[in-house]
Amino acid sequence: MPNTNDSHGESKIIFEDEDWLIVEPMDYDSYLYYAPDNTRLMWKDVRNGQLFCIVDKENNAGLGGGFRTYIIFKDEDNKISYYNWNSKPFSKSTFLEAIPEDIKPQVVEVIGVGKMYDLLTRIVNGEPVSSRWMENVDESVYDFKYTPKAPFKSKIVLKFDDDEYIKLFDPSDDDMWYYNVITSYYDSYEWDDGYQATEDFGEGYFFSYFNGDNLKKIKEILSIIEPSSVPLETDEQKSDAGKKLLDMFGNEIDSIISDYTSEQNQCKTKGFNTMIKNDFCNAFDNYGIFTKYCLTEYFTSVGMLLSLYDTMGDKTLTISELLFRIGSEMQIAGWSEYIYEVDCEDFDQESFDSYTSTNLDKIIEKLEDESQYEDIHAYGDIYRRLDAKFKVNNRYKTKSGREFFYRGINVRNNRILIDVFKKDNGGMESRSYTEEEFNNFLVSPELFEGFIRIN
Repeated sequence: MPNTNDSHGESKIIFEDEDWLIVEPMDYDSYLYYAPDNTRLMWKDVRNGQLFCIVDKENNAGLGGGFRTYIIFKDEDNKISYYNWNSKPFSKSTFLEAIPEDIKPQVVEVIGVGKMYDLLTRIVNGEPVSSRWMENVDESVYDFKYTPKAPFKSKIVLKFDDDEYIKLFDPSDDDMWYYNVITSYYDSYEWDDGYQATEDFGEGYFFSYFNGDNLKKIKEILSIIEPSSVPLETDEQKSDAGKKLLDMFGNEIDSIISDYTSEQNQCKTKGFNTMIKNDFCNAFDNYGIFTKYCLTEYFTSVGMLLSLYDTMGDKTLTISELLFRIGSEMQIAGWSEYIYEVDCEDFDQESFDSYTSTNLDKIIEKLEDESQYEDIHAYGDIYRRLDAKFKVNNRYKTKSGREFFYRGINVRNNRILIDVFKKDNGGMESRSYTEEEFNNFLVSPELFEGFIRIN
């Protein structure tokens, strides 16, 4: 815009002094003349709305030439956009910070009020408004009941998707990720994973979760397979017992662990949902917006909503934008930072105890069935001797450097299972040894090259 005194096309000058010009281009020629060259708005996009150019006649825009021109654009739905002099979109508050105080009243007047504020004012002044009209003005409105004798008491019902409502409180991306995966209807969030739970069982932590009857069954089992751990008093006794049970009765113990983690996941999800409801359901009560259905449906009055607009000082906002202004200042989001501190609510101890009891009974039945074990007491002795040096599925070397994986003990015949690396990178072969044979293998593996027995 080289010269603001020239007239190009049809325009409406709203305000002008020595330093500033506020003008509304009314046709294509005046749009080309007043709008900055680098504007991202096309005439075809703005002609059905209102475009206001705020021209700083004292400051040059720099490389592009002409004066610095700020833009306010209202589309046909009265949605307002703000652009800095370099055509970058701005929020209203940031935009107004760039405007000097002496012309700010004129700019605010240009901005005017939004459709919702205008409609609320009409209702208070006695103009009948239908629910459909109210719903068309703001997508948050679900229902409206006009009260002729007291229009300011007319009831407005607001409706949101639950995640849209949560976003009114300015949660972080991490907050929303946790919220969406934990509250999903399609899958359950895994608070406690099976791998860590298995590790915990092997360390002996699980025994504190068992009731008295199940602890008696555990000790009955240990009296046969690990007598030294029966008291379950020291950390060593608990750890030895946990590892032995996992090694000998993997299927039954895995079932117990799986049931526990499932119950934990359910109760922590319930605890998370309760935390969200406690913090967010009634968050707007003090602002006259009351809960009908938690996180989704709320109700208020015309007078109360109009008062909130006046209090917040921005009459152009939609209802969601207005509530975001309030909710974001509450600082009640941020659960991603303490997600693993969520309480377990209503853990089903009775169900867990029953399921655990069933699986321990299966173990006892196995121990009583002599056909399943060659010598259960001998197994326990071998296990204790090897467990100090070898852990299942770990990799070891013989004295001569031959590598192998220790796979455990076959309880049906008390033979030791290993996978040996063949020479010359020839893969692996599975072998089974008696304890004496295994000790010989550790010293002279070359003597056992042709000795492979798996049973």
